[in-house]
Amino acid sequence: MTATKNVSMPNIVILGSSTGWTPTLAWDLMLTFDEPIEFRLVDIDPKPARLCAEWGKLAAKHLGRGDLFIPCPDRRKALKGADAVIITLSTGGLDAMEKDIKIPEKYGIFATVGDTAGPSGWARSIRNIPVFREFADDFEKLCPTAFIANYTNPMSSLTATLQQCCGNPVSGFCHSYFEIKDVIQKIFELKDWSPISISIAGMNHFTWVTDFKIGREDGYALLRKRIGKGSLQDLIPDESADAIGYFSGHELFVHLYEATGYMSYPANRHICEFVSFAITGNPPRRKVRHNIDGNIYDTFDYCNIRRTPVSSRRIGMKKRTLGFSKFIKDKGPFSGPRVKSRETGAEMIRAYLQNKPFTDAVNVLNIGQIPGLPLGACVETMGMVDGLGVRPVSVGEVPEHLIEFMRPQAVCQKWITQGMLEGDKDLLMQALFRDPQCAHLKPRQIRKMGEELLAANKKFLGGCRIS
Repeated sequence: MTATKNVSMPNIVILGSSTGWTPTLAWDLMLTFDEPIEFRLVDIDPKPARLCAEWGKLAAKHLGRGDLFIPCPDRRKALKGADAVIITLSTGGLDAMEKDIKIPEKYGIFATVGDTAGPSGWARSIRNIPVFREFADDFEKLCPTAFIANYTNPMSSLTATLQQCCGNPVSGFCHSYFEIKDVIQKIFELKDWSPISISIAGMNHFTWVTDFKIGREDGYALLRKRIGKGSLQDLIPDESADAIGYFSGHELFVHLYEATGYMSYPANRHICEFVSFAITGNPPRRKVRHNIDGNIYDTFDYCNIRRTPVSSRRIGMKKRTLGFSKFIKDKGPFSGPRVKSRETGAEMIRAYLQNKPFTDAVNVLNIGQIPGLPLGACVETMGMVDGLGVRPVSVGEVPEHLIEFMRPQAVCQKWITQGMLEGDKDLLMQALFRDPQCAHLKPRQIRKMGEELLAANKKFLGGCRIS
């Protein structure tokens, strides 16, 4: 740790300082804050934290700034007095994630991503919640006024854990909000997002556009007119990439619009994990498909929904680390314009620290902003951040048929969080019984699968005694 610093320099801790998220978020913060920042980089593996620190020094120099990048092996020392904390980690890494996906396959459940819903998301939750509860205890003791920005999935259960276990202002972050604005921009052939006003409601990775306008005109009326006798599919690209670079088609998005009259988050690879019919069967019909990145992906016949294999994640991580190391060895150079990403964590942190109100999508506990969903479940809506913290915006009455799409995972995520924090194994199993991905299974099969997933994650359960 550094000895002293200018009192006006904000200090921001990154928990899980890997080469994946750290460069993007640190770059955004440097382009958002006028004053220099002290970045404290924490990771259980010291190598990525050191790499990120070296990158940060080069980036700060390139931008002509005086930011400090400090690898910190001691998490609690790093958190002491922090102004903001960003969480971007995955307990158990890809080895654990592979088991999350492989075990449910034996029961006819073929996760596409495996980081949010279904048995795979359930397993990822039980593995991460003990860690997040420890973090929350640290925040309460060491940095009780710090803004907490969570980027780790499952977004709902982990953000709920933080909010229930500490008093800090907390929000979960995802890119679904600006991906739906991209689709709307494409549909209406707009130059940018400025004419688009939008209201969203739902769970992380499964939000719905409950209302939107183009200028002052009703967006859904304009959309129906624009579709005419054709299809929504005629107006949107076949696929698009998210902020991390994973490509996803939009066919299921179109099918859900045709069924409900409302647009959801457009990425098939995420929304398919919230409905019972898309990725389950004995087994569902699949094929292999060459992706734009050159890898072969397992792909469902239904809606051409592709699965993201853990093997491709391993390849991507290795390439990224090698490229990062070479970049540092060569001391850059940085290329391209000095622009920030579309992630809004940096703006929200500044909004809180400097009391400059900012509105965007937030993931926080439901206090009534989505009537019809359980209070205390973590939901995604628009929200405002300022010096008071994070305040969600009420979306008003949501169509009942959309609520019924959202409700199962809202209930599941609430029970998973509660079950882990209270050590209630029965409640954890009830969450699995209710999960749409398990609808084709009998109760004893679901329980057996749950026991296998619990056994696979036993070493990660920490102080959460499940009985």
